[in-house]
Amino acid sequence: STLPYLVLTIFLIRGLTLKGSVNGIKFLFTPDVAELANPTTWLDAGTQVFYSFSIAFGGLISFSSYNSVYNNCEQDAVIISIVNGVTAVYAATVIYTIIGFRATERFDLCVSGNILALTNTFDLPEGYVTESNYTESLQILNSTHPQVIEGLDLQSCDLNTFLSEGVEGTGLAFIVFTEAITKMPLSPLWSILFFVMLFCLGLSSMFGNIEGVLVPLQDLKVFPKSWPKEAITGVTCLVCCLVGLIFAQGSGNYWLALFDNFAGSIPLLIIAFCEMVSVVYLYGIDRFNDDIEFMIGHKPNLFWQATWRVISPAIMLFIFLFYFITTVSKQLSYIAWNPESENFPTLETLTYPGWIYVIIFILAGVPSISVPAYAVFKFLQMRFNKKDNTDNKSVVSSVSSEVEKSGKF
Repeated sequence: STLPYLVLTIFLIRGLTLKGSVNGIKFLFTPDVAELANPTTWLDAGTQVFYSFSIAFGGLISFSSYNSVYNNCEQDAVIISIVNGVTAVYAATVIYTIIGFRATERFDLCVSGNILALTNTFDLPEGYVTESNYTESLQILNSTHPQVIEGLDLQSCDLNTFLSEGVEGTGLAFIVFTEAITKMPLSPLWSILFFVMLFCLGLSSMFGNIEGVLVPLQDLKVFPKSWPKEAITGVTCLVCCLVGLIFAQGSGNYWLALFDNFAGSIPLLIIAFCEMVSVVYLYGIDRFNDDIEFMIGHKPNLFWQATWRVISPAIMLFIFLFYFITTVSKQLSYIAWNPESENFPTLETLTYPGWIYVIIFILAGVPSISVPAYAVFKFLQMRFNKKDNTDNKSVVSSVSSEVEKSGKF
């Protein structure tokens, strides 16, 4: 678990020595008001929190089942939250130092190409147009020779555009970051360090996710009791591997985006909401507080009470409603790479075909509906069983009374 921190520190030191790294850090910490007003942004942020904490995946519940009854879960929650938040900011800072270097280099190449085109077209002396006076020189030439400038088809050189291109999903790790690494000295060394870190992070993350699947399979006795845990783990991992082959196709990147956008967002939000409501309002927050007091010696303070009772359910419900409204009001689309573009990796937005909505329902609808549907099913089953038991007791009682009466006569 310490290897990723070591590699990130190495990359941070190296990244800060590169030209343009400060531009990347400024871009990272400069808020975009338009994005903050977009509910999809908050859903993505919530999804990231769910992923980083493994909330609603089942992994935390599975791991906690191995803890001592008197484990200080409050302390664990605070420590994990702080470490996770600091790690996220630290990793983002490291990434954006490299992205800033890559964007600055692309910006310089773009401006240099335009300067060369202007110099050759207008037969200007070398050094007349430089990077520092490029904008002013272009404005002057455009005012005096607008048709010539239009015919040159100069590239649009905007640093913020270069900073924002391809900074999400697989494009960040396998295109943007690797492209920047290839232009660094000793690039093979940096490539090995980076991908070893990615491998360790992915492997450690999957431990919790797989445990969240294995423990319920064992508790529900899906596999025979004679099977050892190693065999169950092997079969589960093999099935996951076979399902994962869909991502190894030529269209694998689009399938990955589909799973990421729909299987890992709304279902997690709904499952977490159901968990919160079931514990706080069905099991009872007072009973839950008594359980916590039994474990750690005191009841949770006002912060936890307000978070569990109101804040967390309200935030999850608010995000879900806004996401649902914005999603229903527009056509679903996906982002595709355009390898024929001169500015590759340029992205295009395309509309999903009609049949993909069935896949989306399977990925997002089935997991979301299954939890509350099963809860309703068990509730009705218990009610009917209780009613049957009551009726049976009434019949037995009436029969007993009849027998007693007949015995008297």
